[in-house]
Amino acid sequence: MTNPMTSKDIEDLAATARIELTPAEKEAFPKQISDIMDTAKLLRQVDTEEVPPTIYPVIQPGHMRDDVVMASLSQVDALANGPDVVDGYFRVPRIIEED
Repeated sequence: MTNPMTSKDIEDLAATARIELTPAEKEAFPKQISDIMDTAKLLRQVDTEEVPPTIYPVIQPGHMRDDVVMASLSQVDALANGPDVVDGYFRVPRIIEED
């Protein structure tokens, strides 16, 4: 068993990730993350020396369609249902704050 995560560890991790946690999450996460870390430690003990690296357990052929040029929406049609269209563009709220 790894050293269990503490509430302080979780708060530090959340601050680094810049996410806010509820009190319930702060209470539940230390045990959950410790359990995940213990499982990862257990999996590291499995001998995979003879197992080739894979992404998918079953090899599947690529399912790609032919690249066919087709008509697309006109700008007028694409903007038709926009809530705030100005000069041919969607206007959206500013999300970057200036200091």
